Amino acid sequence: MIGVNNCKQSKQSLIGMTLLELLIVVTLIGILAMFAYPSYLDQVRKSHRITAIADLARIQLELESSYNGQYDWHKVISSGKCTVCLSEQSRFVFSVTSSANAAYIVKATAQANSQQNLDSCLQEYNVDYLSLDASNKAFPLSCWQ
Repeated sequence: MIGVNNCKQSKQSLIGMTLLELLIVVTLIGILAMFAYPSYLDQVRKSHRITAIADLARIQLELESSYNGQYDWHKVISSGKCTVCLSEQSRFVFSVTSSANAAYIVKATAQANSQQNLDSCLQEYNVDYLSLDASNKAFPLSCWQ
């Protein structure tokens, strides 16, 4: 007599991911993040640099519009804070100085605590600031383009 198997055989297929599949996905995400995150940080620094450049122009415009035989930048930069700037003070500190060569020089100094000083454009010239003088000379010039 042939034995009859009376056991119920189920044909359920398991749904899910194996550990190997999960490891492959996590590895791919890690590789993508390894390239994407530094690029993201560069774009964030660049956008803050562009805001600082706009603020330098805004300060210059304010100085020129309130010119009364001399430049008074104490209204624009009061107690170390820029009153017309949109940049975060934690990223850039603005200052205005005068010299024998220029009526004034407006300067935005990148702050190390916000890592804005790691901006690729500033590092290319080995400086930590952007500047604009009374004769519209910008430094570093390539950062302004």
